[in-house]
Amino acid sequence: NETVEVELKNVVKNPTGVALLLGNKEKVFVIYVDLLMGEQIYNAFNQVRSVARPLSYQLMHHLCLGFNIELQRIVITRMDKGVFFTRIIFRQSSDNFTKVLELDARPSDAILLAMVNQKTILVAKTLFEELPDANDLIEKLTKQ
Repeated sequence: NETVEVELKNVVKNPTGVALLLGNKEKVFVIYVDLLMGEQIYNAFNQVRSVARPLSYQLMHHLCLGFNIELQRIVITRMDKGVFFTRIIFRQSSDNFTKVLELDARPSDAILLAMVNQKTILVAKTLFEELPDANDLIEKLTKQ
């Protein structure tokens, strides 16, 4: 399926959750996440290193490194009743084999892993075209 590349433009915290502003030159859209995951994404986005022990996404990252598994990309595939669905594509190679594994994931988990691995965030083109443009919301959210 066709995809559109986006980037995490901003992370905006509020008392009830966190707004992730994702987009490109064409459009920006919002994914709302809970406070705990939002705080982790906010810290990663702002390069804040304040945890004494690894968080779940860091554990997953280190497991992948240990088993020579590369995160290839994440794809935000669809939205149903306001809930986004994401796939993470991993690849493991050795001299004798190459395995590709595709897993369902919450967007917040997938976005954190993409950030840590400096990988592209993709959105299914049909979904991207359906999403309303939230460029006007960026200014409103960032002033709060």
